[in-house]
Amino acid sequence: MMLDPQLAQKIVNEVRMLLDESIIVINSDGVIIASTDGERIGCIHEGARIAIRQKKEFIITKEIASQWRHVRDGINLPIFFQHNVIGVIGITGHPEKISPYGQLMKKMTELLIQESFYQDQLDFQTRTLEGFVFEWITKRDWNDEFFNKAKILNINLHHYRQAVLLHLSNPEDNINSKTFRDLINVLSFDEDDVIVRWGNDHLLIIVDTSIYRRNLKKLVKQWCDQIQIHTGHLPMAGVGSVQPAHQLVFSFQQAERALHATSAHKPIMFDEELILEMIIEDLHTETKQQFIKRTIAPILDHEDILKTLHMLCTNEFSYKQTAEQMHIHINTLHYRLGKLEQLTRLNTKMMKDRVVLYLAWLFLDEQTKN
Repeated sequence: MMLDPQLAQKIVNEVRMLLDESIIVINSDGVIIASTDGERIGCIHEGARIAIRQKKEFIITKEIASQWRHVRDGINLPIFFQHNVIGVIGITGHPEKISPYGQLMKKMTELLIQESFYQDQLDFQTRTLEGFVFEWITKRDWNDEFFNKAKILNINLHHYRQAVLLHLSNPEDNINSKTFRDLINVLSFDEDDVIVRWGNDHLLIIVDTSIYRRNLKKLVKQWCDQIQIHTGHLPMAGVGSVQPAHQLVFSFQQAERALHATSAHKPIMFDEELILEMIIEDLHTETKQQFIKRTIAPILDHEDILKTLHMLCTNEFSYKQTAEQMHIHINTLHYRLGKLEQLTRLNTKMMKDRVVLYLAWLFLDEQTKN
């Protein structure tokens, strides 16, 4: 492993919090790659070269320092990783004063390097798994290379699978490496389940349904609750049907469709529950936009009427419930609905017009979410 300058600077910053002295990190070639004094970066450090060759602490006195360029009195401690010297940490100051801190600083540095290496390994494994799942969903023909990857990743391609797509709706909940590892630790999975990041704010869980019957509705709700506890926000979840492993793409597409149909009132949607949404998903965006334009476009600038339509559709066209939830008098509701009819020429009491208004509201809600 080679010392990365960015990691080396992180080490300098961490050590500086514990010790108020000048600190440098030198790579295995004896070049300063991080320092509390930026002007020293890129300079050769002769004392560090000796510490690397001897594989032990090298003390530099003022007399020795005066003989070399870019070198100050202090101690130089070799940094070991897997029994090899990969660099040196140098601490400026009187050796008797700073030596008691030397081994502590050395140990802390080595721990930071080990942690960074471990995280890099985890990130590599995560990226490898994400790449495999992308192939799994998009690849029509499986070759020997694909099967070998599955074997290395310990993924059984003979089991039936079910796709669950989770959307972390809060913009601040982007799933970086740390967030992903945290979620892996808090969510309850079977060892044969596969979980990967899917974009910046989605998780894709490929559930193994072959070995025993699982209550997926209960399980998905549990995952959503666990994510809400961890992030403070309830995610949306779309669930596809059970499919053979080689037809996972169909379950994934269904999970996407189900996810699009979720709402604040129904944050978990199974594709098998979709009826009207099946038709809606197949319509072109341009068609939906034209539908909105021909129906409710005249009320888009009337916030009170638009909100009333939203509450009316949410409450299944119950006037009483709509008025109660909006905290308005029933007469006020009737006045707004009269205004809506005047502007759109659609009557909320007629079944056909209700269907038209409901579809227009669904299309607008979808457009707003996207």
